[in-house]
Amino acid sequence: MTKSAPAEVEDSARTSGRAPQPRGRKRAFDQHSRELLARFLQDWVWPRWRSLVVALTLTAFLAMATGAYPIIIKQSFDTLLKGNQEMLPYVLAAIAFITAARSFFLYLHTVTTSRIVQRLTTDLKQHTFAHLMHADFARLSRETPGRLMSRLTNDVSFIEQGLMAAINTAVRDSLSIVVLVGTMIWLDWAMSLIVLGVYPLAAAPIMIITGRLRKVARRTQSELGQMTAELSEKLSGVRLIKTYRLEDYAAKRVNASFEEVFRLRMKAIRTRARLDPMLEAFGGLAVAGVIAFAYWRIASGISTVGDFMGFVTALLMASQPIRAIGNLAGRVQEALAAIESVYGILDEKPKIVDAPGAPPLQVSEGHIRFDDVSFSYGEGATDNAVRNVTLDARGGTTLALVGRSGAGKSTLVNLVPRLFDVTSGAILIDGQRIDQVSLTSLRNAISIVSQDVTLFDDSIRANIALGRLDASEEEIVAAAKAAAAHEFILAQPAGYDTQIGDRGLKLSGGQRQRLALARAILKNAPILLLDEATSALDTHSERMVHEALDRFTEGRTTLVIAHRLSTVQNADMICVMEGGRVVETGKHGELVARGGIYAGLVRSQLLADDSSG
Repeated sequence: MTKSAPAEVEDSARTSGRAPQPRGRKRAFDQHSRELLARFLQDWVWPRWRSLVVALTLTAFLAMATGAYPIIIKQSFDTLLKGNQEMLPYVLAAIAFITAARSFFLYLHTVTTSRIVQRLTTDLKQHTFAHLMHADFARLSRETPGRLMSRLTNDVSFIEQGLMAAINTAVRDSLSIVVLVGTMIWLDWAMSLIVLGVYPLAAAPIMIITGRLRKVARRTQSELGQMTAELSEKLSGVRLIKTYRLEDYAAKRVNASFEEVFRLRMKAIRTRARLDPMLEAFGGLAVAGVIAFAYWRIASGISTVGDFMGFVTALLMASQPIRAIGNLAGRVQEALAAIESVYGILDEKPKIVDAPGAPPLQVSEGHIRFDDVSFSYGEGATDNAVRNVTLDARGGTTLALVGRSGAGKSTLVNLVPRLFDVTSGAILIDGQRIDQVSLTSLRNAISIVSQDVTLFDDSIRANIALGRLDASEEEIVAAAKAAAAHEFILAQPAGYDTQIGDRGLKLSGGQRQRLALARAILKNAPILLLDEATSALDTHSERMVHEALDRFTEGRTTLVIAHRLSTVQNADMICVMEGGRVVETGKHGELVARGGIYAGLVRSQLLADDSSG
């Protein structure tokens, strides 16, 4: 992107994920819009053609009832002005009947079209969320949860509004206009020419305005994503905000985002607000011309008062759908910007997938081998997070990874379940390359417990059961007991049915950690990955969890990252990492006696011996 690119084009590129289009390529941009709309119609609208046929049928009945109304008005005036008073009851009955029929079909049409749109947008949200859940971990980490939330909610809301406008306007209002124009021509073709000659003059300014609306819509959607991200970030960090007295700072940051959304929405409102007055003005010209022309024709005896009243009724009834048609293009442009954003998600293909014909992983011993493994974050990155690591974790043993922050320990562990794929080298489990076996079988063979515990706003039972969704009550309780969690669970207000709140905030850090461990125990996988799994526990809880882990890890291959000496010193093998490389391996006593980096970590208390606590 060159520095001379306009800001609005840059915003567009950031929002859509596409390369920015320079000015002077409007035709290509329009072609892209048509292709995008055609794709959306094929993917999401056409499969609902049966429901659309029903809606179209109701639209036809509604349009016929609308078109019949001016005709009844004409007949009413022509009949009553001739002094035929005995026809008055029939005239009133006809007006009441056609009004009731139009109201009835309008109700059915509104319910039917709303159901189509709500079903479509709900399916779109579900499909997009499922696609995100199957996306690569690296892709999900690249964008904040707030921005992804915005694309699932705000963008789909723009699509919903555009669809409602399209169905109600492009179908219902357009058909009503066709019928009303036909009625006007039948009543007085000459006056109809005046109307049909005035309204097309509004087409050019409408197209200019709607083009601006799409640009504003893209920038608004981008800012909505930023606003949602800010809200999510500040609300999740409320403890830090309160502790450091950052309330005003947080409010200032979020308020700035609110103000930008307000500014962009007001810009869209001002742009869209030009349409109705413009159409109103053209409509006024048409009505003035019709009245002047009608006066001359009635005075000349060419037409009747009934013709005039029926014509004016049809013209007034057509004015609202004509204004809606004028506003339709703006709504469609906003929806197209949102569709482009959603397809930006749906078009992303995961890179970490099964190799063709990949067999399931067969775990016999659980022997993990890192064979000259290197990994870097991002394409083209030269600074590897893991460099030429060759390492063996024998089946049924515990391998501890230690080192300073940023040494590459967590990255190495994340490579085992293929949260990322190695840049070079290979990881093997019992001689099978993990990128050559099915991803499902690989991850079924691995349990992970990390320092950053993930719990959902559900019951304690449900959070433990995530380890194995078909587990029985007895198995869940057994896993909780094995993780030293059963006693504190029973002390909760509703025991295993206690709702623990968002991210488990109703529990202490140690309690959350034990629930995560219980979940891993319930999964009963042959390979266990522990990333600072006991960091949030007090000494008493850690001792209980260590006893549980000693039982649970027996016969399992365990990779453990820890900064506590009590966690590391009993490992079968300790691997010291620095700068992404393995610099020392051995057992605790050997490494201390060697006096190298590991011994320095122990002396500097980066491996803290808290047994006295």
